[in-house]
Amino acid sequence: MLLPTITYGFVLIYAFGSQGLWSKIFKQELFPIYGSIGILLGFIIYTLPPIFILINNSMKYIDTQLFIVSRLMGDAWHRSLVKTILTPLARVLAVAFLQGFFMSFTDFGIPSAVGGQTPFITTLLYEGFMGTIPNFQFGSLVALTMLLPSIVSILILNHLQKKVVRYEKPRPIVLKKNPVRDWLFRLLFLSVSLFILGVFAVLLIIPMVTNWPYELQPTVTNFARFIQDDSLVSTLRNSLMMALLTALVGTVIAYFAAILTSRERNLYKVNQVIDSIATITNSIPGMVLGVAFLLLFSDTPLHNTLLILVIVTVIHYFSTPYQMAKEALQKMNLNWENTAKLMGDSWIKTVWRILIPNSKITIIDIFSYYFFNSMVTISAVIFLTSANTMVITAKLKELQHFGRFNDIFMLSLFLLVINLSVQGLMQLAKQTTLPSFLTNLGKKHSIEKKHV
Repeated sequence: MLLPTITYGFVLIYAFGSQGLWSKIFKQELFPIYGSIGILLGFIIYTLPPIFILINNSMKYIDTQLFIVSRLMGDAWHRSLVKTILTPLARVLAVAFLQGFFMSFTDFGIPSAVGGQTPFITTLLYEGFMGTIPNFQFGSLVALTMLLPSIVSILILNHLQKKVVRYEKPRPIVLKKNPVRDWLFRLLFLSVSLFILGVFAVLLIIPMVTNWPYELQPTVTNFARFIQDDSLVSTLRNSLMMALLTALVGTVIAYFAAILTSRERNLYKVNQVIDSIATITNSIPGMVLGVAFLLLFSDTPLHNTLLILVIVTVIHYFSTPYQMAKEALQKMNLNWENTAKLMGDSWIKTVWRILIPNSKITIIDIFSYYFFNSMVTISAVIFLTSANTMVITAKLKELQHFGRFNDIFMLSLFLLVINLSVQGLMQLAKQTTLPSFLTNLGKKHSIEKKHV
């Protein structure tokens, strides 16, 4: 999630290609990187983080002590697993599957880099709009064809909506110690992590040598030349501004849309519309969305502004944050609003005092998801950027055109450092809440005033 897919392709080539890092270490190509294998490997790494976030976020709201109750009632472990864990997660597992499917189905960066001669629907779409001889009719037909799976996904999600499970108060479970099980999971975690780190190791190595793979002397010349490029400072500033605005606006919209569909009981038609919009926007290819915005706003004040980048990115990535917020809010007791009304609280106070504190971690994850995807997206914004609003991913495409691969890796490295820094800040934010911080600050101010 911290790097654009256009970088994935270059990293895979420089890691497993004929002159790649691991091919040099093992003296041979481990597998053919171009074609189906390279595409599949890239998509697995690409889709793993958001799928994990969706499932992990929903698991936080499951009452896992029901598993113990099921075992005490005489159920076998596999029956307890199905009834108390997998069944409550049925809807989010389906959402995660659809999310991974559409992310792979609509991505252009990985197939264009390592696809080789393997035909892929997004490369056909790109050729239709941006090929040597553009064919907008053919591209539009491909785009409409790519929307068909969204119809099936809407029907599936509407059916699974009936299977939502709610809990009064989720209770954590104390796991029984099992050294064999724990070490097996540790080995699995370490294996996956080391493999992914091994793939992206070239991101650190390639820019720090003179000329890969022929001159391997360590050097900082590439870094020095990179930071002297004035256009890069503007690119970094534009990317950060767009990502922050997108994260703020997108979090508010996704969270309140989830409140309408999960906490309001008398808005069935509105709920269906929002769910349909979330599914359709998830399935629309980003490049098609970008072309649509380009044609729609070409003669308006939004043209060539950061605001249009923010709008298109909020729409493009709306589905996952919305589903994250909806899964969290659906697991909460529906009687909280009624109790708040009896206590005299308004709807806004109920959201601020009850819903937001109980879904704090989810809100932070939504903000993070929007921020990181805003930093790494390319498909939608590539048609909407200009010289004054150039963002990092668009700059990568420009550098690819001139064959400046050292600068591509260096810029990707800068992007990774920024995203890792923000990730650290988000982890710190999860450890405290804004209301408690303000409360403690108020108490401290009162004590200091009293002391004076």
